[in-house]
Amino acid sequence: MKGLLIYDNIGAKRNEWFINSLISNFKSKNIDLELTIIDDEDINKIKNINFAIVRTIAPKINSILENTGIRVFNNFNTSLIANDKWKTYLFCKSLHVPTMPTYQDISSVDLHKFPYIIKSCNGHGGTEVFWIDNLDKLIAIKDYFHSLDKKFIIQKPCSELGKDMRIYVMGNEIISSVLRYNSNSFKSNYSLGGKVQKANPTIYQIDIVKKIISHLKSDYIGIDFIFDNGKWVLNEIEDVVGARMLYEVTHIDIASKYCSYIKSKLIMEN
Repeated sequence: MKGLLIYDNIGAKRNEWFINSLISNFKSKNIDLELTIIDDEDINKIKNINFAIVRTIAPKINSILENTGIRVFNNFNTSLIANDKWKTYLFCKSLHVPTMPTYQDISSVDLHKFPYIIKSCNGHGGTEVFWIDNLDKLIAIKDYFHSLDKKFIIQKPCSELGKDMRIYVMGNEIISSVLRYNSNSFKSNYSLGGKVQKANPTIYQIDIVKKIISHLKSDYIGIDFIFDNGKWVLNEIEDVVGARMLYEVTHIDIASKYCSYIKSKLIMEN
């Protein structure tokens, strides 16, 4: 049995330890996992593999592989929705999952109710997220995104800034949850200096997670919640979810667990 582990150049350099751990764990299960640095022009050349783990943000890659009959972790639908914040918002709205008020353009925004947060639709790890407290800034960042040909969303900020909870999910199982907080920024991202601690999800959060995964049918994702006026609301869904926080605050070997999960899926589905 053979699989491909697909990364882009930047992601591969940043996640070298995790990549080696995945390859080693699969080797111990007599499965050959090969790292491939790829773009969507090369993907059509792929043949003679049983599965692919896509760890780059490029839904087109997931789609092309699925259309050739290759089992992809995560599936195209997960990649398409989770890597576009506007699609995530619409998906949550269709499931009646609570989110912060979200808009696609300035014309929909109440300009008497600053502040807002503006984000690129495909940003990752807290990048391309800006705090906006007046119209001039809003127009400037809108023009910046337009100059890069990037889509964006505008959101009301939650009441409790710099705090969120990520729930790690593998298949239908909640693996663990981590609380992130940052007293120096409205961004709680671990990669941007946020602190982390182990936390337990509420029954309310678990119900929302179950609703999301029953529709996405994903394999390994993170579901992020923020806290607004006394309740948790969904912020983002992470397709290419990082594992650094899990290794920091738990004894879970997520690479080993993911390998076992993938092997069991391949056996069960074939």
